[in-house]
Amino acid sequence: MSTLDDLLNYIFDSKKPALYPEFEGWVRESRRFKAFATSYRAKIRAKLKNVQNESGMKDVRAELQTAALLLREERFTLEYEKYAASKQRGPDFTVTFKTHTAFNVEVRRIRSVELDDGDSEARLAKLMAVLCDKVGQMPPHIVNLLWLIAEREISEADLTRAVTTLRQLAELKAEDFFARRGFESAADFLKRYRQLSGIILRQSGENVVWLNSLARHKAPPEIVTAIQRLETQ
Repeated sequence: MSTLDDLLNYIFDSKKPALYPEFEGWVRESRRFKAFATSYRAKIRAKLKNVQNESGMKDVRAELQTAALLLREERFTLEYEKYAASKQRGPDFTVTFKTHTAFNVEVRRIRSVELDDGDSEARLAKLMAVLCDKVGQMPPHIVNLLWLIAEREISEADLTRAVTTLRQLAELKAEDFFARRGFESAADFLKRYRQLSGIILRQSGENVVWLNSLARHKAPPEIVTAIQRLETQ
């Protein structure tokens, strides 16, 4: 790309959807995000072309906003959808910390409608469904973080209750519950649950971090601290 304007015109196909001004701000303000956008311009362009509605655009925005935020940390480098190249379902980003420690970040936007219910039990069930879907996406042998962007307030207590309830159901061998959610068994869920190292709940400009005590691969404290610090940058 010869100029920043050429990059923007290519990615957005000379159109200016609602995301355009924000994305333009990210590439103008950050040399690191500009380099990321240049490297993955074809992928980002394809994602934008495939957007079917406003909700889809918000999902793409959530991914790109997360990339822009992660790249504020100079010790992080990002690969976008690394697993897709080998036809695997996997997290959105593979991040390398200080050139040697890799971890994955899967981004999930939680829509208002998914939590738009005054019944706390119904809200809990919906949050548990989100977690079940994403737990199944975490590959083994690496630190995996689930990055949640909530459009409505989710308390740290809500998140803790959801993950604790799922763990308890698995330990109680609630086979039907997990079979209905695509797992072979409660043991299969528990195995995949151990591949989830932690959850980042991003809302109101802050990062709430939940760490999985059962995780096979623990998130290194340096990485957790770096992510927590992003809220103040």
